[in-house]
Amino acid sequence: MEIVFVKVAVIFSMAILGYIANRTGILPDAANNYMVNLLMDITMPCMILASVTSKTLTSDTLREALEVIVGSAVFFVAAAAVSFVIVKAMKYKPLEDQGVMMVIITAVNTGFMGFPVTKAIFGNEYFFLMVLENVILNLYMYSLCIMQMNYGNEHKANLADVFKPLCNIATFASLLGILLLCIHFKFPSPVMDFLNTVGDATIPLSMILVGMQLGNSKLKKILKNYKLLISSLINVTVIPFLTFLAVNWLPLTNPAKVILIFAAAFPCAVITVAIASKENKNAGLMAEGVALSTLFSMATLPITSIILMSLYM
Repeated sequence: MEIVFVKVAVIFSMAILGYIANRTGILPDAANNYMVNLLMDITMPCMILASVTSKTLTSDTLREALEVIVGSAVFFVAAAAVSFVIVKAMKYKPLEDQGVMMVIITAVNTGFMGFPVTKAIFGNEYFFLMVLENVILNLYMYSLCIMQMNYGNEHKANLADVFKPLCNIATFASLLGILLLCIHFKFPSPVMDFLNTVGDATIPLSMILVGMQLGNSKLKKILKNYKLLISSLINVTVIPFLTFLAVNWLPLTNPAKVILIFAAAFPCAVITVAIASKENKNAGLMAEGVALSTLFSMATLPITSIILMSLYM
């Protein structure tokens, strides 16, 4: 258990490094977009291809994959229902921001943060399953998420809204990796070395970026909004706990249980800010929810990972 704690501590200490680098001007706010592009378009696709294609497809792997796909779809529907009940109970005002608050409770950052953290803590077997979970997340993000944000409005997401944003390099890498896995294709050794070397940069890069984004947030101001505070805490504590209660007793494989619970523990996804802006919703409130839930996850994710390792591994 001490080894696990040290591994988790090392990973999340990289976020502290990013925070300091941002506050001291070493990595200013202007560097954020360039680093995000480097992460999402180069290092993360390499990590996905290397990790997924290094696996061998077996009957057990197929069962785990189906459990995660179905479980993730059920999770987003159930979490959206829970968020609706919570936000209505809080009577959040103004009313037009209630949809944004629902998304803050429901959405999870299993791509930007989830991929590198899962790979670093649980290894390739579990990382493959997180890739599958992220495919379902993307479908949620551009369908049900948009419906949540527009709660009370007539706007409905059409097929173009759903599928156009899915056309990105990370999604293509995920689908390509799954296809190559299914046909038992293996890259030549030099190609795998290249993909692994570039992909390994994803873990420190992503955590440094998390720290940079926290450094750019006005946390003192954000902390004064106690309903936002409650919603962000619910995102990283109550939702994963309810997920644990839901899946622990089911006849699922342990890897599937780990991924479904661990995915639920991640903070609100960064991409929701861009979606809120596109939908003419309160993108500022969305950004505050992302920052606050991310800050809380620095404490809750290490605890969650240690608990999951003790229970299921």
